[in-house]
Amino acid sequence: MKIRDSCGELSSGSDQINPTKAVNPGLIYDINEDLYISFLCKQGYDTRTITLLIGGKKEYHCSSFKPGRGIDGLNYPSMHIYLNGTNPNISAVFHRIETNVEEGDLEYNVKVASPKELSVVVIPKTLKFNGINQKKTFRVLVKGGESMMNGTEAVSATLEWNSNKGHSVKSPIVVFKQH
Repeated sequence: MKIRDSCGELSSGSDQINPTKAVNPGLIYDINEDLYISFLCKQGYDTRTITLLIGGKKEYHCSSFKPGRGIDGLNYPSMHIYLNGTNPNISAVFHRIETNVEEGDLEYNVKVASPKELSVVVIPKTLKFNGINQKKTFRVLVKGGESMMNGTEAVSATLEWNSNKGHSVKSPIVVFKQH
């Protein structure tokens, strides 16, 4: 895997542009309404605003939902970190859940491609599934200092899960300067 440019991952998304492969992805980052609401709560939205966003007559209270985990609290393939101007150093943890959508026993091993100034560690490095709809969690630890930006507005990395049956699931990791 090769890093194309400092923000190349923004141009390719999660790399599922092959319709045949998209029909049978192997793993998915599953998400439901409760997880979206937990995310909105983590972002500081109040009951009134969440209720307006969701619609309907039901009120949504953050105390009724499990808090979102990790820096973003969202189970999305992409991972983004915004640097503020006062602290160019980062240390972030992303929590993710993969759901197996393939029959049989599968083993996925992780591969990370990142610039040397950006440390990306995935725990665990292997996900083993023995049935459809089985879920596995993993964490992504991202660390870097001022030198990682090297005069650019963004720097990116790629996390890729590869299975013993030929599936490949990519996740972009992007660090942005916030202005």
